[in-house]
Amino acid sequence: MNHPRHNAGFSMIELIVAVLILAIVMGGAIAGWLYVLRGERMQSIQHELDMDVRKALERLKAELRLSSMDKIHFYPDGPGPYTAISFPLARDDDGDGVIELDVYDHILWDQTVVYHVWQSTPHQLRRTVFDPRDLDLTTAQRQQQLADVVTAGGGAGAANGANATTTAIFENLFTWQIHGKGAVFDAYSPTLARALGVSLGSFLLSSGSHDFKFTVIDRNPASTGYKVGLDTLVMSPSGLEREGEAQTVAAQSGATASADYRAAGSWSGNYHLLFPATAAGASFTLSMENDRWEETNFRAAGAKNEDTLVEFDTSLAPKDFVMRLQPAGDTWYAMDQTLDYTGGWTTNDTLQGSVVRVLVRGKTMMEGSAIKNNGPLNWIWFVASASRWLRITAAYIAEAADPLSYTPDAVAGTEKQLYFSGNPDVDIPPTYYALGMLGSGQSFWIDKEKSYLVTFRVTQAYSGRCDSRYWTELHTGTGSNPPPPGCYIIPGTNGAVVGDVTAATWSTKTNMVVDSRLYAVNRLHLLAPSNGLFTSQTADTQLSAPAYQTMTWNSIRPSGTAVDLKVRTADNEDMSDAAPWSNLTAMASGGSITPGNRRYVQFQALMRASSDGWNVPSLKDVTIRWTGEYRAADIGGKMTTGPDYGIYELMVDNKPLVKGVSIDLTIFEDLMTIGGGSSNRLTSSATVEVEPRNTGK
Repeated sequence: MNHPRHNAGFSMIELIVAVLILAIVMGGAIAGWLYVLRGERMQSIQHELDMDVRKALERLKAELRLSSMDKIHFYPDGPGPYTAISFPLARDDDGDGVIELDVYDHILWDQTVVYHVWQSTPHQLRRTVFDPRDLDLTTAQRQQQLADVVTAGGGAGAANGANATTTAIFENLFTWQIHGKGAVFDAYSPTLARALGVSLGSFLLSSGSHDFKFTVIDRNPASTGYKVGLDTLVMSPSGLEREGEAQTVAAQSGATASADYRAAGSWSGNYHLLFPATAAGASFTLSMENDRWEETNFRAAGAKNEDTLVEFDTSLAPKDFVMRLQPAGDTWYAMDQTLDYTGGWTTNDTLQGSVVRVLVRGKTMMEGSAIKNNGPLNWIWFVASASRWLRITAAYIAEAADPLSYTPDAVAGTEKQLYFSGNPDVDIPPTYYALGMLGSGQSFWIDKEKSYLVTFRVTQAYSGRCDSRYWTELHTGTGSNPPPPGCYIIPGTNGAVVGDVTAATWSTKTNMVVDSRLYAVNRLHLLAPSNGLFTSQTADTQLSAPAYQTMTWNSIRPSGTAVDLKVRTADNEDMSDAAPWSNLTAMASGGSITPGNRRYVQFQALMRASSDGWNVPSLKDVTIRWTGEYRAADIGGKMTTGPDYGIYELMVDNKPLVKGVSIDLTIFEDLMTIGGGSSNRLTSSATVEVEPRNTGK
């Protein structure tokens, strides 16, 4: 019997179910694969973004560190934040990392680098390099060069554009901001002192006057107060210091700024400008020009005095350093020459009938320099013994024949007789003195470089009137130099005669003896020299062709005295190419000047005494002004610090200073989902802060 056959297989329903199961499995696998792929893609893009941010900022930071803060320009103009920056790069010819300098040790700025944004789709961070840098561009022209690069997207059309090359650092969606780090100074220290070389930041100054506002913002936790103290300030591109207390306080709030006397002498000018704030928020504003040279202390290296001196005049209110014509006064003391500050007295008619010759040693003589000043002789002070009289019968002064070595010989014809109240002789009581003066119409100039001989004869006729005070010469000689004499004597017992007083040559006299004691002659007093000079140090304007405007000064001029000034300029720092002073006309009063538009400037003060030699003038300060160039200036100075001083910030013309650069960069990339329709934004951000380290020389 035959049975029917059945074929093995899937029914249609089973097949459909199997296909559905396979589709579900495949869909899950594909979805998982796509998820992994999308994650890997996101991770790769994030890594690229991070790398772009890091590379861009590290490169910019490295370059900025080798630039100079006072040569950096920002775009757009104003307080920021900024979107573009321009700065110089120094030359490194051999690639050793050492900056190349010129013969004056000034940095050779080789390139100008500009980082800027170009608005494209997507936009770009670009780097434009001007190589070589145009060293002749002014500050205003460099600011315009930066603006032109931002507008054009590169150097084409900008100054020095023929030497410009532009590259894209990266291309993406991004935001970037450049900020200037503000000027804040913490003036706390455990003891009252000065902080030297404080840098508060940089600011782009135009010509004319500017407002420098100091605001107290806080205090150090260790401080007990909020004071502000300014010793000297550097507030212009020339970098010339100005005394804080000499500046004009244009406004103040919360306290009153004033010149505070610092008797210890560590502060420049012995003062600082003190603002005794008692709380945060107090402020004061100084109005100062760009640019000028204010000379107030007259003590800078390179200044030269000729019969003038710088002294701190405590008779003024306020006390002040002045440059003064050498006034009348004592120029030589026996104790200073001998180093014997005690002295003694002779007894028993020690000098009876003797002729005594005292060598007054000047600067060029061995063991000299006891004569301090130049000027016309006024009197010579002779002193008697403590218990016995001294009778002088004749006295003279003459120039020593040898300016270098000890000598008893005088230059023939230079002798001048001294008189005591009009008489050639005098009786001096015990412990008293007498003044030997020149005769009417006579003069004798004392030059501190030279040496002089004061010769006098003691009475032979009167016992009990032949003793004086004395000072023992304590110099012992140095090397081959012999010890100096106290004085030379021809004793009365050795046959001294009246003619010995005026004899020019004593070195051949066999009756002369050298004594270790200096007798009777106590001091020399001079009148003021008829005129004197003060030649200032050289000031560097830092400009190749400054437009000088005025020179003004303040002086004290007693009746019959005068102070005139001259000014000159040069291209060389040593003033070797300046006009000779003798070719220049002195100014009797301050006003406009036209000394030539050259970089270095110097002044000379001519001072004249009254005709009687008793009144002298003083110069208190000198100011030379020129048109300040529009450029960045390093702002800072010497600041007072102390246990009750606060933290303060400085703004110029109500804008913050720039002490460094802070840059924020964020890069975006939108990652589309599979199939489109939505996106995920990936970001990478970084911030760097840089303080350029070069000096900008």
